[in-house]
Amino acid sequence: MKGRFVFAAVVWLVTSAGTQAKTPGPSIEITQGPVNRVVIRTESQAAAIYGAAEATASEIDWVLLPHHRRDVLWAARPLVEAGVKAVAPAAERELIESPQNFWNDFRQKRFHDYQQQSTKILEKPLAVNRWVKEGDQLDLGGVTLTTLETPGFTRGSVSYATQVDGKKYVFTGDLIAGAGKVLDIYSFQDAIPAAGVRGYHGYGGRFAALLASLEKVKALQPDVLVPARGEVMTHPEQALQSLADRVRALYRSYLSTSALNWYFKEERMGICARRVLGENTDFSWMAYSAHDETPDWIWVKGTSRLVISETGHSLLIDCGTSAVIDGVKELMNLGVIEKVDGIFVTHYHDDHTDAVEAARKAFACPVYAVENYGDILQHPGNYHMPCLHHTPIEDLVVKQDGDKLPFHEFTLTFRRFPGQTFYHGALLVEHPGQTPVFFIGDAFSPSGMDDYCVLNRNLMHNDDGLLNCLGQIRELGDNYWLINEHISQVFRFSRQELAALEAGFRERAAIVRQLSPWDDENYAVDEQWACLYPYGVHTKPAAIQPFEVKLTNHSPKPRDYRVRFRLPAGAQLMSKNPGSALVARNVPPGGLATLPVKIQLPARPGNYLVRVDVQSDGIDVRDWVESLVTIGPDETNAPE
Repeated sequence: MKGRFVFAAVVWLVTSAGTQAKTPGPSIEITQGPVNRVVIRTESQAAAIYGAAEATASEIDWVLLPHHRRDVLWAARPLVEAGVKAVAPAAERELIESPQNFWNDFRQKRFHDYQQQSTKILEKPLAVNRWVKEGDQLDLGGVTLTTLETPGFTRGSVSYATQVDGKKYVFTGDLIAGAGKVLDIYSFQDAIPAAGVRGYHGYGGRFAALLASLEKVKALQPDVLVPARGEVMTHPEQALQSLADRVRALYRSYLSTSALNWYFKEERMGICARRVLGENTDFSWMAYSAHDETPDWIWVKGTSRLVISETGHSLLIDCGTSAVIDGVKELMNLGVIEKVDGIFVTHYHDDHTDAVEAARKAFACPVYAVENYGDILQHPGNYHMPCLHHTPIEDLVVKQDGDKLPFHEFTLTFRRFPGQTFYHGALLVEHPGQTPVFFIGDAFSPSGMDDYCVLNRNLMHNDDGLLNCLGQIRELGDNYWLINEHISQVFRFSRQELAALEAGFRERAAIVRQLSPWDDENYAVDEQWACLYPYGVHTKPAAIQPFEVKLTNHSPKPRDYRVRFRLPAGAQLMSKNPGSALVARNVPPGGLATLPVKIQLPARPGNYLVRVDVQSDGIDVRDWVESLVTIGPDETNAPE
């Protein structure tokens, strides 16, 4: 059912014979909603799976949890806190039993984060009575629930299988979200140790685990699949096979145009491919585009470049380490350059920005950036993004897309360039008599595009993301060079190669559209379509703190959004009606809505989470986004 994520709640009742009122015995009640809620009753016991609509704790003996994520476990918490015994996967015990350990560490680890795991972690522990693993059973007296380890959506997810009235049911958690669908793509980002790939580079890192789990469920030959979110499936084999086929198609498409083929080469990428596509499956990738030595008027150092004018003046592109500063100073001592006139930052990633502020001070020069990522450079702690730098860049000179600046014999053109990450720019440097050079950060390599970290927000709209970047490159014509500062050579794409890259990316978007239960594929690749700003807050006890809920409408239709806060104890919304929802009305397709609020934070020092539910037509996600709040005397928002 394309275009819907949650569905109008319906109750679907299966009993052992006749109706439940007339015949005692096993029965299953399934209520579809933002989290599907299942109740299995026997003559002696009752178990809820995921949660239980309209059921009280006195009616339920057990509640079975599929994984650790709070955007599902909110549905079970009322039962657990009322005394119902909980069952949960042993593989995720730490995240359920002691989530505070994750949050205490993450306040610092969110900077320079290359693991790329979901932060939809519980805000406080959930009491569990029984930790289960593969094959463990729960006997309800006439109905037995068997645990299946089905990792994929999370590393330690489980499903529960049972049989009632001759029908086999599998309660699959978030393994599948409807026939041929998964909730999103970014939740599968993970390291691939066998190929030496860390989480940041691990596009679909858990696809292999997902596919193995699908086969395990299929082998049971179930009659009904009940996911945690999405439609109940009564043709399981088709639903599971469709998902497996689409996941393999997506990964094959990704491999064909991945920038990592330049960096990791055939051996490592082959390991990644065979894990998902199979040992004997053919796969292909784009041949390397034309590349050549960097022009001699551009100095190369690490992930930085220095544009050197005939006058001895220079412009530094990015600065990730102090070694770059030392290298530039050496050029000054040798008389190669007289001074650094400015620094242009291509994007916020730490390997391009960590030493920019130090370089600004060392060379007493301005720092330039394009408007769309200026704020994250100046206030990194306000964001949650991969590879986040921690040193704010001061006195930033913000340029608009298309602005030009003469620089001695060069002409500089600043461009918004949402390539490797949403917060990304580029600089076109034109030199009379020379081939124009386009500094594109990390957006492309001679083997394709840098979309290997989904959490970078690689949007798939026609007028945004990598398609926008490909359009800008096409406008350069046939005579140009691209510079990715991780690559010592310059390179260019032919018109045929640009067409192939665009076709590959459009194919990828179409597959994600098929995989997604949302009404637009971008929700499945953009974890931050809804977010809280600022993400990190360190302030005084009982402070009144402004927040903004930011909502990107990826849908093809206007939307109204309703937002409700989940506040820590001792906090309150500064509003005339603090219990009512905040509403953003008639947000156009592609539009960004901002809902400003003020919250009085707790008076007691400590670490807290502010969280938000988001609802719209066909969208109902609870406990979905968070902001980290630290109450204490040391007002810092960066790691030591």
